[in-house]
Amino acid sequence: MKRSKKVSLPAVPDTGSRTLSSYIDAFRHEQTGQQGSVTRHLRDHTDWILEGWAHERPDLDVSSVAIINRLVLLQSYLHAEIGAVFERFGLTGPSFAVITTLRRVGAPYQLSQRALMDALQLTSGTISVRIDRLMQDGLVERLPDPNDQRGVLVRLTEKGTKLFDQVAPVHLANEDRLLSALNAEQREQLSSLLRILLLSFDPLDSEDPQHPSRWIGASLAPAHVARHIRRSAGLTDAPGLLVQAVAIPSPASEAGLQEGDLIVSAGGTEIRSIDCLHQKLLTVQSGILSLEVLRGTDHHVLYLQVSELPST
Repeated sequence: MKRSKKVSLPAVPDTGSRTLSSYIDAFRHEQTGQQGSVTRHLRDHTDWILEGWAHERPDLDVSSVAIINRLVLLQSYLHAEIGAVFERFGLTGPSFAVITTLRRVGAPYQLSQRALMDALQLTSGTISVRIDRLMQDGLVERLPDPNDQRGVLVRLTEKGTKLFDQVAPVHLANEDRLLSALNAEQREQLSSLLRILLLSFDPLDSEDPQHPSRWIGASLAPAHVARHIRRSAGLTDAPGLLVQAVAIPSPASEAGLQEGDLIVSAGGTEIRSIDCLHQKLLTVQSGILSLEVLRGTDHHVLYLQVSELPST
């Protein structure tokens, strides 16, 4: 006998006088489209939040919740799982970050305390506390810096190197396990999207020859900063890269870019991130790239002469 497929319903919410049968009917209606087909994705906790707000306050645009809330939830789950591995070795995530940074630079596995602080994007007080704790465990040591009389070098000890060799394979295997729901293609897609978003908060060094600001000769603020500045000035809210300064002479100045301009598109492509502008510059190489900018509320089209880009 052919067995029917069992479908589990979610927990019945408090619906007052609403009957169980009416709840099931509503659930089935929600799970099917106009053609009676099952919806493509299973709902998660965030979906229920979005649906609640869509019913209660349809005037609010809560689309950002779909991403931000999931990132926050994932961070809490991942932090606990990853931290459990470090605890097995008497470590924390922040302390392992110091060890990996020193190990990654190669023998003799050392950096100046200042360089280590910059690499981990920490304050001097925070990095000092982390180093002190690792020194107590015999994992790192401080040495005089021959190139700076007032500076010190932080070096990974033999014990620290051996501990890294123990922890790293276990840690990486654990991270891979935590991503088991995603195949290789999905992981690459997610990684690319997260890179774009992260670059808007943690930008590349503007002195890097590969940075688009160096190519065009203009300092650019990311889209979320640009929107805040324009809102504060009473201007229309639009995503794009805000020109904060223009070098003279430069391709940007020759194109007519001005401080306060908002680059909203390049070569017909919407520009929401420095990565997107980078990709458009790569496609043009030595040539002309059209830029659509907002100057206040006025639209302008400028033409940027792109020189040969530095090799990667």
